[in-house]
Amino acid sequence: MNTNPHLQAVVEAPYYENKPLYPWAIADYKPFTFIRLHGKMTDQEIGLVFAQLVDYNNISSEGDANNVLQRVIQAPSLVLPGGIQAKNTTDKVISPSCCCGLEGWREWLIFMKKGTSPWLGHDPNPWVEKVKGLVRVWSDEGNEAFSIDFEQSKFEVELNKVQQDLNAFLARSEEWSLKVGFSSPSKLCAKFDECFNISRWARYRKV
Repeated sequence: MNTNPHLQAVVEAPYYENKPLYPWAIADYKPFTFIRLHGKMTDQEIGLVFAQLVDYNNISSEGDANNVLQRVIQAPSLVLPGGIQAKNTTDKVISPSCCCGLEGWREWLIFMKKGTSPWLGHDPNPWVEKVKGLVRVWSDEGNEAFSIDFEQSKFEVELNKVQQDLNAFLARSEEWSLKVGFSSPSKLCAKFDECFNISRWARYRKV
């Protein structure tokens, strides 16, 4: 059994060819590394997530924070590169791959009911299966793949923690948007909640 396996919601840090220009401070993460979403994130980390949100959804970053975040609210839909990451204390990490999005994180909950692996991206191609009371997260397909194993009860606890972290991130995002001068922080929180299907009251709840 793997040592202390756990799950966490993550978003991929953006890549910039030049110095990014946003009307708020952002954390210094290496491009394509992962930002964990939770309730104790710094304002700069949240700023980086929203910088990625603006960039990835082709939203203009011109103007002040109020202008930019109003455009976020007005966007018909929002997506983010990321999802759920599996880790353990032996330094094994299985991250979302290319084309996997945070908006699909509830597929992990559906997996617990139906047994169909969530989409975790490609190149590599992670996947999840149930094996004799365990949930096994695979890093890829083929002979070079490694896995992280969870007892099923532990896996369910970890999924619950992921949702708690996402809800806590929503609350922190609302606080952050108020700090950077946004006039409608609750609307921004509601928009993110709807597009990424986080709270149990989300409009497009899947499970």
